[in-house]
Amino acid sequence: MSDDCKFKIPESCREFGKGNLDERLEVARSFIKTFVEKVAPLKSVDDSDKAWTQAIRRRFIEICPEGCYALPSDPLRSKGEYLVDYTWSEEKNGKRVLLAGESEWGSGRYGRIHWTPVEDDFEKILAIKAPFKVLIFSSICKPYGTMQETDFSFDYAKDRIKPSLENYGHHIPGEVYIFIDFPQTGIPGGNGIFRSFIWSATKFGKDEVKLEDGPGGDLIRPTEFEADWKLHKEVRG
Repeated sequence: MSDDCKFKIPESCREFGKGNLDERLEVARSFIKTFVEKVAPLKSVDDSDKAWTQAIRRRFIEICPEGCYALPSDPLRSKGEYLVDYTWSEEKNGKRVLLAGESEWGSGRYGRIHWTPVEDDFEKILAIKAPFKVLIFSSICKPYGTMQETDFSFDYAKDRIKPSLENYGHHIPGEVYIFIDFPQTGIPGGNGIFRSFIWSATKFGKDEVKLEDGPGGDLIRPTEFEADWKLHKEVRG
């Protein structure tokens, strides 16, 4: 894969610290824009959890920065995970973790989704220490249909995450949290959408939390690399 496809994390953003907060937030916004490119599965954006998870793994692997390695290293298997679902670690510098990520779709019976498993995975992101942390989930858009008691919206996710961040007493200055939502739209064959928000700790311990909206928009389906991805699936079975 071309180096141009790799995501870049400046050295100044690989250490903890609050001195370059604007730069860190810009890296977070750039990560979201880069990550969502070609991330939709080949079928429907409301496809199975397995299809979505493979698409997410594939993207983490594809854009892993030069000089780093991604775990897991195979989008079709979960083996190789380290502490959380996805990590980028430097090959040198003691293999320090630059990015830690979790994805949880919260799927339940009858196509409904639940916040509890998403929140459980979020707690893993809170505990691990890395300059960049990513939580990926799937809410339900209201046009999808009547909201059930267990369903949650994008705004509901923000309302639950904000106090959790505020009450957690072990933040390190410079930790950047990236939240990406791939909501269920209920539009078969549609391109789907993504939404995001960001927050960065500015001091040790508990911190005031002001969530910042990140990039959002339509998902672009895979095109030029689709044949290669299908071949990869056939080879791996």
